[in-house]
Amino acid sequence: MKRRLVIFITVIMLIVAVFSGCAGKQGDSVSGDKTATGSSPTGSPISSGGEDEELTWETADLSWKKDTSPVTFSIFIDFTWYLVDTWGKDDVSKEITKRTGVSLDVTKANDPTQIQVLLAGGELPDLVFVARNVERFHDPDICYRWDELIEQYCPEFIKLVDPKEIVNNTAADGHIYTFKTHFNDDKAWNDPRNLPSPGASGFHYRKDIVEKLGNPPLKSLDDLVNIFAMVKEKYPDMTVYIPHPTWPTPYLDWMGFFTPDSKYADNGKVYLGISQPGLVEYYKFFNKLYREGYMSMEALAYQPEQFFQIVRSGKAFSANYNTGLSDETNKVFKEQNVDGMFEPIMGPLEVDGKIKYKVLQSAAGWASCFITKNCKNPGRAIRFMEFLKSPEGDRLTQWGIEGVHYTLDEEGLLVRPEGFADIPTQEHGAGACWYFQASGLGEGITIASDPAYPLRAKLLKAIKPYCVRDIGLNFVQPVADSEEMNILVKITELITNTQPKMYGASTEEEAVTLFEKMLQDADKLGLKRLEEYMTTKYNDAMKMLQEIKY
Repeated sequence: MKRRLVIFITVIMLIVAVFSGCAGKQGDSVSGDKTATGSSPTGSPISSGGEDEELTWETADLSWKKDTSPVTFSIFIDFTWYLVDTWGKDDVSKEITKRTGVSLDVTKANDPTQIQVLLAGGELPDLVFVARNVERFHDPDICYRWDELIEQYCPEFIKLVDPKEIVNNTAADGHIYTFKTHFNDDKAWNDPRNLPSPGASGFHYRKDIVEKLGNPPLKSLDDLVNIFAMVKEKYPDMTVYIPHPTWPTPYLDWMGFFTPDSKYADNGKVYLGISQPGLVEYYKFFNKLYREGYMSMEALAYQPEQFFQIVRSGKAFSANYNTGLSDETNKVFKEQNVDGMFEPIMGPLEVDGKIKYKVLQSAAGWASCFITKNCKNPGRAIRFMEFLKSPEGDRLTQWGIEGVHYTLDEEGLLVRPEGFADIPTQEHGAGACWYFQASGLGEGITIASDPAYPLRAKLLKAIKPYCVRDIGLNFVQPVADSEEMNILVKITELITNTQPKMYGASTEEEAVTLFEKMLQDADKLGLKRLEEYMTTKYNDAMKMLQEIKY
């Protein structure tokens, strides 16, 4: 472990040395602006001085531009829900090939275990796009190291990337195997056009029914429970509340808690979510919903398809899922002539007379695209990643073709042509397909501009002021196969197995007893050791991040 830390610190010191002294006006390269010093897709400055002073993403002789001859790479996309999986039929993939010469032979996962079979059998394609257990690809026997490929094939690439992003993506062995998608630096996050991830938890309710109930107050968690009681009385055949089986509930956010299996920092110390003081109040509240008949325990065991079927049938008053559920359900209602209208709760609900709402933002990106050792042309592959990382590639993959799929208004937001929302994604290919190096700001602008999801955009704008950003938590995950990782896995299993029992306890006292036993069992499994380990890694990472100079 000490050796890994030394390697890591050495790499960071080199990075700091390379990027120290950078200066100049920062421009927003996502919207196409040019700056004297150049910028990353999220608008961060790059190295300036000496022979690189004029280097920008718009420089004419970037490496990806030097060879646009035809080439095809195979790729495995480890997302069963992916919208598009055939290259060359949509507008965007055709345009990518036109500009770069690159085509993709795509295989989309049809089973969550498929990637494990490919990995175990050494049958990985040229490229792999994944978001789960990415550390297993941080292996020079399995994947190419991007820093080594960049040095050999496109040395300017590293100079065009935000130094914090380099730190965030440096693996335990001191090398870079990928740049995660959808990274937001501070400048990008503070851009007024940018929004939090649409995957944030949202609470959605039937606005039409609330209106029929006389629009009772809805400013606090107590108000919501009061409405639940009214719905149960007036609409006895309706499901009052249905939780999504895998999504965190917004009750946690409103009550000021993070998810029990997440990590959070407090005064320089890192804890697992179950250590939060007062967390038992959340379980007492959720248990109350069950005991008073506002939700059923069966709902927690539903498959996602069952959840959506009930919500879209018009037989549920409220539900929690991501921020887009209301917009998506209202479309279904319109198509199927269901008399109803969903709307998300836009602002934080008060708890005990106070606003405690907070949403943790700790990820330093989302998915990872790896170049595997089975790739016969890694030089061309890393240059393709350089194109995708550029503002040009970012705009094309996330927004589409300018003048065809969008124009920009005076505020830098997208203006879609009339009827765009009715065109299948499989036809235009913009936004949810080929964004293997997408920026967070590019996604945020897409979400803010989407006319098909106006309620989602409104909700995310309301959420943003309450987001707690702590990128240092990105570094606290234990190393695979370590004792700390074993502890984390066991405690996570403990939480997963105990939560349903607390939710469905016959009395509040029983729920509290189960909670206290869960904490005791977590301590026996090594919770304190895990938190001490994460605290050490967190403070080391924060020191490195703070030492980076622009």
